[in-house]
Amino acid sequence: MYILEIQTVNRQGRFLKVKEAETNEQHKSLIGALKAAAPKWKFEHMNSVVGNRGSVVESDIYTQLKKLDVEE
Repeated sequence: MYILEIQTVNRQGRFLKVKEAETNEQHKSLIGALKAAAPKWKFEHMNSVVGNRGSVVESDIYTQLKKLDVEE
């Protein structure tokens, strides 16, 4: 099961990694609780970033679509 979060960001570089780390930390306890409640299920948090042209890492989007079994 994927826990999706869509963020709007209009900056590049290190800022994206900082925001991703903050978001992962925010959801750590939620994912831990879900894993404890349903140990046979696999849970993964997935950040999706949308923004102005040039502010999104295009390869990340395609990687996430593939994980979700969505055609391009």
